[in-house]
Amino acid sequence: MKVLIAVIAYNERKNLESVVKDLREHGYEFVVVDNCSTDDTAEYCRNNGINFLKHPVNTGSSFGTVMTYFNYARKLDCDVLCQFDGDGQHIAGELYKIIQPVEKGEADYVIGSRFLEGKGFQSYPLRRLAIKIFAAIDSVVTGKRLTDVTSGFRAYGRNVISFFADYYKHEIIDTNQLLLLSHFSGARLAEVPVEMRGRVHGRSEFRFLNALLFPVKGMMNIFGCLLQKKQIVKYKGELWDSK
Repeated sequence: MKVLIAVIAYNERKNLESVVKDLREHGYEFVVVDNCSTDDTAEYCRNNGINFLKHPVNTGSSFGTVMTYFNYARKLDCDVLCQFDGDGQHIAGELYKIIQPVEKGEADYVIGSRFLEGKGFQSYPLRRLAIKIFAAIDSVVTGKRLTDVTSGFRAYGRNVISFFADYYKHEIIDTNQLLLLSHFSGARLAEVPVEMRGRVHGRSEFRFLNALLFPVKGMMNIFGCLLQKKQIVKYKGELWDSK
């Protein structure tokens, strides 16, 4: 199967070297999605033979890279697509855990959860509380127990790639939106335990204001997805095609 790792990055130049080294040592094909960084991310990629896509404008958050990597993976006709954050928190040696359920045909959307086994970096207390609330809501909506719904460590199969590249032409701004729309389209969800690290360089985009708005935006997105539920075409064995 053709597997592509999408490394999302905004001003992560100091972390990218270790991220790239980790992925190369494990033999993965990857592309860096540069969300209009103001540092030398693009120059670093260009000088080191790294495949990259650079946004001409910043989308405001990392979620603005999602439609970019879905469309790119569809263009390459990928079987499996994984999101891998450029901040160094994700570990290439853990990728097989989220890839295998897709390759085996057991799931279409796989979440790497920090909380199933409680190993490695566990995020910050207030954010963990919000994650628990959203996980409880999403679990009720999907009918499947979920623990780490905001995890950026995810794998998607062909039908999820096609759904967002060929059918759903709107902006993705939240992981709850990504998860619930995939579920409503017929994607089979799975969650596997993974280990993550803490950030070494730079600061997370979830600063004070974002942390305050995070639960508000999350609830609005869940409500919006529920309103769209009846409009989402279910996956029935053939990839969505806009042509």
